[in-house]
Amino acid sequence: MDSLHTTELAYWKAEAERLAGDNARLEAENAALRVRVGELEGQIGALTEKVTTLAKLVFGTSSEKSKPVGSSVGKDITGGIGARRPRGQQSGSAGHGRRDYSALETIEEIHDVAEKERICPGCGAPYAAFGEETSYQIDSAGTHRTTPASPPYLPAHLQV
Repeated sequence: MDSLHTTELAYWKAEAERLAGDNARLEAENAALRVRVGELEGQIGALTEKVTTLAKLVFGTSSEKSKPVGSSVGKDITGGIGARRPRGQQSGSAGHGRRDYSALETIEEIHDVAEKERICPGCGAPYAAFGEETSYQIDSAGTHRTTPASPPYLPAHLQV
């Protein structure tokens, strides 16, 4: 039984020495990798600076100048001495809305699909008209408005 203990003891001593050697090797490898990471981070910093410099050379500075943060010129609408209202539509005021073209002469045009094109390509069923689509077009001189109307078609078997 004593010889069993000595062989077991020798085994565990050898295992401990092997693990100590592995540990020393891994610690050295870890230190070398930390040094390499530091070098690569330095290279990344240098390359980032270079990219920033080259981007400024290529694209230049911004042409849109920002206003100073503390500036109140044109912002004061209280009516104080030397105060100016901002230009353009004021907040809270009514807008203009759409112009009314109902007084113009109306010319109605019907745009229809040719009879031979009113067939479903899948089943060959004829199309049937449903509803109407209407839009308005004002000529550039503003003398009349055109109302092109086109009836939409749908295959008869798909209509509800």
